[in-house]
Amino acid sequence: MKHGKTAEILTSDVPDYDRDKVIDDFRRQKFSALISTNLLARGIDVPDVDIVINYNIPVIQEQGGWQEPDYANYLHRVGRTGRFETDGLALTFYYGESEESMMQKIGKHWDTDIVEIKSFEEFAKIYNEMRPTFHMGGGGLL
Repeated sequence: MKHGKTAEILTSDVPDYDRDKVIDDFRRQKFSALISTNLLARGIDVPDVDIVINYNIPVIQEQGGWQEPDYANYLHRVGRTGRFETDGLALTFYYGESEESMMQKIGKHWDTDIVEIKSFEEFAKIYNEMRPTFHMGGGGLL
């Protein structure tokens, strides 16, 4: 456990009772990171979620193998942060021109700017400006 931070994992194979306990513990800030599948894209309200990280872009498989962004699922995923009139960040990992095109479609669909962050240092700067009182290892994210 580095810097006193911990994480829990929540997937669909976790029994309901244990799932509820993990979510309650997250709300009580007993650990600082919750790693989950699409299971938590909807229906969870937890104040003070600073960051949502999408490991992939949610997509809808079209007939013939084409993929389109799943706009509603994307919105529900990133909507877990910045709730209750707070700031939040949503990061989505993507690779290549086709996924970059999907991110552009998502931005256009929701009429919002999606900004590419090219380094951890750039991310840390944005986060530290958003949460200047956050301290990890004594002085912010970096």
